[in-house]
Amino acid sequence: MTQQSRTELLEEISKLLRYHDSLGIKEYPRTQILERFLNKQTKSSPSPARSKQQGTEQKALQTEKNKHIFDPGLAKKVTLQDVRHELGDCQRCPLHKTRTNIVFGQGPAKAKLMIVADAPSREDDQLTAPFQGDAGNLLEKMLAAIGLSRENVYVTTLVKCFPGGDVKPAENEMKTCLPFLFRQIELICPTVICTMGMLAAQTLLHSRKSLFQMRGRYYNFNDLCNSKLKDKIVIMPSLHPSLLLENSELKKASWQDLQMIQKKLEE
Repeated sequence: MTQQSRTELLEEISKLLRYHDSLGIKEYPRTQILERFLNKQTKSSPSPARSKQQGTEQKALQTEKNKHIFDPGLAKKVTLQDVRHELGDCQRCPLHKTRTNIVFGQGPAKAKLMIVADAPSREDDQLTAPFQGDAGNLLEKMLAAIGLSRENVYVTTLVKCFPGGDVKPAENEMKTCLPFLFRQIELICPTVICTMGMLAAQTLLHSRKSLFQMRGRYYNFNDLCNSKLKDKIVIMPSLHPSLLLENSELKKASWQDLQMIQKKLEE
């Protein structure tokens, strides 16, 4: 087997394991087929030095593959208003058919905390700003609990158009909007990005784990993107206020996330 074939096989196995993990599969039965495979691999396993080298190469390949690529044209945009102007009356993906307005984002250009939700709600779409209605009211109370107001925080969404009803944005729709979100992040350069929603967390962290598996800890955003922001930004996956309104028992978990964000911002 060539090195390229081995790398491709390992990538496919890694994807399968991540998928199984998201389903809660943690163990596998030791069948006769698996036993024969393991025995074969033991007999033909490479030297420890070679295995270490392959592991290093594989990690480097995966890291490079995971890097976010900032749009070269957007890199020339020096303010958030410039980026909004570049977005224009966007019709780059099918989501323009379900929106009334583009919801770009709201808040100070140099906020220490940036909140990224999955997509605008129907109310957000009508009022052209994220986190409106009951979810927005709860968000303001959550921020106040850690000594912040909405005016201190930049709020935005992974996609900038209302996808309609309870529909989730498709992968190609999220990819279309990503360059604009990345440029927002690069210009604002927050200390913490709090993702509020599964799609935002999975997209920024290149993960297929559930939100409940990801939340409750910080992740380094900068080792996943091509930028000059190394070691400046961390991501905290958390729960969207609308989810808390429907499931009050989750508020304790959300409060734990908020306390960690408060501590980080006070460092």
